[in-house]
Amino acid sequence: MATIEEALGIALDHLKAGRQAEAVDLYGRILEAAPDNPDALHRLGLLAALGGDRERGMAMIARSVELDGGDADAQFNLGALLHVALRTEEAIAAYRRALALRPDFPDAEYHLSEALQAIGRIGEALEVLDALLARHPHFVPGWRQKGDIEADLGRPGAAVSFYEMALAIDPRDEGSRERLAAQAAAYRARRAILDGAGPDGRLDLRDVTVLVPFRADSEDRKRNLRWIVSFLFKHADTTVLIGEDKAGPSDVADALGPELAARCRHLHLTGNDTPLTHKAHLLNRMVEAADTPIVALHDTDIVVDPVQYALARDAVRGGAAMAFPYNGLFFWILGREVHRFGHTLSAAPLNAVCLRFPLMHRDSPGGGAFFNRAALLEAGGYNERFVSWGYEDDEIVERLRKLGLRVERVPGPLYHLEHARPENSTDRNPFIDANKAELERIQAMDADALRADVAAGRLRRPLFSSAG
Repeated sequence: MATIEEALGIALDHLKAGRQAEAVDLYGRILEAAPDNPDALHRLGLLAALGGDRERGMAMIARSVELDGGDADAQFNLGALLHVALRTEEAIAAYRRALALRPDFPDAEYHLSEALQAIGRIGEALEVLDALLARHPHFVPGWRQKGDIEADLGRPGAAVSFYEMALAIDPRDEGSRERLAAQAAAYRARRAILDGAGPDGRLDLRDVTVLVPFRADSEDRKRNLRWIVSFLFKHADTTVLIGEDKAGPSDVADALGPELAARCRHLHLTGNDTPLTHKAHLLNRMVEAADTPIVALHDTDIVVDPVQYALARDAVRGGAAMAFPYNGLFFWILGREVHRFGHTLSAAPLNAVCLRFPLMHRDSPGGGAFFNRAALLEAGGYNERFVSWGYEDDEIVERLRKLGLRVERVPGPLYHLEHARPENSTDRNPFIDANKAELERIQAMDADALRADVAAGRLRRPLFSSAG
């Protein structure tokens, strides 16, 4: 009779030779004799996962690791299954344990970089890849992953170079070939927009009205409005409409100065005598006041590369009802770099340093969006049942998609300029729970019910005030 060690060797031979059924049978018999054998648990767990039972496979490999944490392959395979299950932080920990046991483990480093990128720790992902490629310059997936990161950051030229590197090493790498084609097209689109700028360098966005809802709830907010409006006029020939929903005199001239304020249109709703904005109501009135076929929500504190404005405008021209001028990456810019933006009025320095700052969201629906004005109004506009901050951006994406309208994104990230955050700008506002409930109500509805809500005016309500 074979010993456990001999049986494990035979089972591994079956596994390496592709005789999975024989391997499953033998590993099963080993576990009948020795239920806590970590090697059998690991290998049978891997076979279970490959056969489609990922939960059982993950549980078996986790038990193997619990019994013997010194197997780098088991740690890696556990990380891979956790990664697929979107338990990304746990996957990262498992990959790191595998690398602690086997520092030169290219597959573990590559998967670690993917996992780090997936949760927004892009700078760390690049550090892992740089170390990997320094030791293994012919590791094709590493170059492809570097291309993916550059594409995420809106740098198609750099992305192309890394995909070309991968293909130079392995011309059969179809993943790199497909992504190279996509990023080359993105580079050409970007180049065409820049080449089409006017003699003053500005992009022609005359068919767009940029809607900037504004509440002067801090000196930071007034400063950011001045910088953002200056940025828009520096880079685009467009109309800027600033909206306020506050009782008493306007704060726009004080924030912008008379010369800059005179270049903007202004809509002032004076009925809201509270510190809480009714942004959805205000935006709808701004959309109605606009006279261009495309309108663009632009929060006071956000910056994107101006080329991304033109790409989003072109997406709406091409049939999208809504187009985000960024890909969902939402970087939180802090400290000195906020002031550097105010001096340069350029997104380029922010792109250069963004990896030093927190990535707040990977798939953000907030900050800014371009709309086909007629389609937005027909779909009910913004939902005025939302008051103050929270969930209104999620809701409009949900509703437009349910109504069968196209929602698109364009390449490149968004940068948020830090500012003081009074109650109105946080989840401490008194409407956050009601806003969440309204989002959930919309999520539960089908397209016909949504159309009935719009037709009945149930997404509209009077401007919020202390009277209710």
